[in-house]
Formats: sequence, C-alpha cells, structure tokens
Amino acid sequence: MKIGRKILNLRRDRGVAQRSLAEMTSVTPSALSRIEAGIHQPKGPVALRIARVLGVSADYILDESAPYPPPLESLLQPIVEEDSKVTIELHLQEKKILDAIRRLSPEERSTISDIIAAGSRDLQALRTLAVKKGLLIEDDE
Repeated sequence: MKIGRKILNLRRDRGVAQRSLAEMTSVTPSALSRIEAGIHQPKGPVALRIARVLGVSADYILDESAPYPPPLESLLQPIVEEDSKVTIELHLQEKKILDAIRRLSPEERSTISDIIAAGSRDLQALRTLAVKKGLLIEDDE
C-alpha cells in the first residue's frame, strides 16, 4: 500500500482530522494533504512524528509492502518516548487501557502479544476460548 494512502487510512481509522494531525506533527495542512495524496513522500523526521501520533512505527509507515491494517501486536509496543512532545487526545477508556499496558511487566506484555497474535490467526478459536472462559456470551442468531 502506498505511504500516503496508509497514512490517510490510519488517520481516518483513529478519528483524527487532517488539520489536527498536521498540527500535532508540525506539518502544514497542505503538506499533509500532498503526502496523503501521494504527491510527496514524508521525510524521516516527519514520517516518525506521523507514525508516533498514529500509534505505529515509522518502519510500518514507510514500508509499502507492510499489510494494512497494522498487526494488533504492534499496538503493544511503546509508541512515544517519555520525553517526547508528541501528544494525542485519548478517550478516558483508551487512557485506562494504555495505563494498564504500561504497568505490565515485559513478560506480561509478551503474553498479551502472543494472545493477540493467536487471535489474529484464528478468530474462531479465540471466540470459542472466550465463550468457554465466560468472557463472551454466544448469540443465538
């Protein structure tokens, strides 16, 4: 997938307005528009800032062969360094989830990453396990 299209899709999936993303990444709205349209390619620092705000790695943004959407386990990786000035507004529930993930030990993060990866490979098996553990109630459709 082309870099500009990938950025556009990620931005829309995360509900971020183009003007907001431009502001958060110190890029003019017209420059971001040209990037999303595929007219220009983002340079390294710009790609990095966009990636951080959108919650993916710069490698993912710049790799045209990377699948869309990004693998779920990539969302468990640290996105922004502690001293970074990049910010994004999160809903209360999202903040709670991120706080919970940050409190996990590396081993616990690895376990969750494995569960997500397994779930991505076989959603039906994950659904069956969730029903068995009482985490999901099956619908009788």
